[in-house]
Amino acid sequence: MAYAESSGIHSPVDVVGQPVGVFHPSVWGDFFITHTPMPSSELEKIKKRIDELKEVIKKQLRDTSDELESLEMIDAIHHLGVAYHFEVEINDTLKKIHRDGFEESKDLHTIALGFRLLRQQRFLISADIFNKFMKKGDFDESLKRDGKGLLSLYEAAHLGTQNEKILENAVKFARTHLKLMLGNMDKNFATITSRALERPRFRRSERLEAREYISIFEEEKNRSELLLEFAKLDFHLVQSIHLEELLHLTLWKNSIALSENLPFARDRLVELNFWMTGTYFEPSYSRARIMATKLIVLTSILDDIYDQYGTLEDLELLTEKIERWELLRVDQLPKYLQCFCMSLYKTFKDFDDELSFEQNSFRVRFLENEMKKLAHAFFVEARWGNEHYIPNIQEHLHISLCSCAYPLVFCALFLGMHEVIPLNVYEWLTEFPEIVKASCIICRIMNDITSDEHEERDNHFATIVESYTKEKKCTKEEARDKLRVMVEDAWKTLNQEYLLSNLPLFIVQIVIKLSRMLELFYKDKDNYTNPFGFIKDKIKLLMVDPILSNLE
Repeated sequence: MAYAESSGIHSPVDVVGQPVGVFHPSVWGDFFITHTPMPSSELEKIKKRIDELKEVIKKQLRDTSDELESLEMIDAIHHLGVAYHFEVEINDTLKKIHRDGFEESKDLHTIALGFRLLRQQRFLISADIFNKFMKKGDFDESLKRDGKGLLSLYEAAHLGTQNEKILENAVKFARTHLKLMLGNMDKNFATITSRALERPRFRRSERLEAREYISIFEEEKNRSELLLEFAKLDFHLVQSIHLEELLHLTLWKNSIALSENLPFARDRLVELNFWMTGTYFEPSYSRARIMATKLIVLTSILDDIYDQYGTLEDLELLTEKIERWELLRVDQLPKYLQCFCMSLYKTFKDFDDELSFEQNSFRVRFLENEMKKLAHAFFVEARWGNEHYIPNIQEHLHISLCSCAYPLVFCALFLGMHEVIPLNVYEWLTEFPEIVKASCIICRIMNDITSDEHEERDNHFATIVESYTKEKKCTKEEARDKLRVMVEDAWKTLNQEYLLSNLPLFIVQIVIKLSRMLELFYKDKDNYTNPFGFIKDKIKLLMVDPILSNLE
């Protein structure tokens, strides 16, 4: 995970080496234990209505012959978070549009929307499609009054890859003129535009987008009442599944007494589950979300052990135990590290037991290897911090792109999936391909920019901002600006690798979706270490607040 550097100092320890004191306890406590599962009668009623509506919407998708109408319907389905119900119909419709061509249209909205939806589906389409809207090397000034077209252009341009200068220009042109138009827009369209300017659609979490867009869609004059009803029912049903998962995870956390045995660590089970839910929310991934959440909860605690509380001597012993995977032979470790190793061992053993019945134990082996790499990276950082060593940028990234934990998290995300995932996919993942590297760069830089603004501490491993400042002999603000450019470049690499990959779409989509969550947690500040405002409100919106007042 993009675990932020924790604020504070090393915790005092008692005579047996057990850290004392509490460090950022859970915002939620045992709140989700009070969850009452949906009554079966209500569940069946919702499922029946969903099935009825689904067939009607499928027919509408198949029967719509107008290209723009089809594109706008597909876009609304994506916005409302129900595209997973219509994967075949959406793909068939876009394949037909791609085959028949829509390039003859002179409408900017139609061209930009088609471009974005086709690229999202990995159909190859050139950015040259926008050349018709250019005049004397820039976008035609006549477009500056076309709010709908500009917004579609702005959203489409964020799927740009390296060296697509026309899309870079599109972002600047559209952003400039949309900002100028905001005060004169229709209220609902102004809301949609403001959200896009804050965070473009392709970088927003699907699940959160669905919840927020349902409220916007309700105010649309030309909305489809059937689609709105379908989206609300589906959200309500899926929300009940997510609540049951949080109940299970809270009971798991309590059963291994993480808060009692490791009171110094950030208790972020709910936030980390939200991170996983934002990456893949569909009901079919319930087991995968639970497994991944358990793993990254332990990873977050491991980060706090290395970053905050372990002495260098203890951390060296812990690293050796993890690298040798000797999690049961830990008598020489302090009590709190013994407790952690036993929790880690038991969790991996449970994974192995369950997956062995499916001949998928190899997934656990890859995860073990990634955990070993992560522990090694954490230890190098701890040693450098203890030595007050500031590495150069290349040296920093060599370690910190691993210590951000995203390479491990990618393996964790696929761990509990029921889809067939061949061995070579895991081999590809662990060879640090460009798409994973780009995601890790986004993770590390966004994390470190927010962490760097914390009060400096003794024995603290240097952020990438500090390394950049030292190597380039510039100010921290100049370093942050340059690093933000690196983040934008990494997004372009992500887009390019996403388009060109020959792996199944659901696999490369996971990389994109996980990267999107960084925009939520680290765009402006460290919302992971301090989840008491913005992130708490987002979790409440998704997990707690009902979307239906009744089912009539």
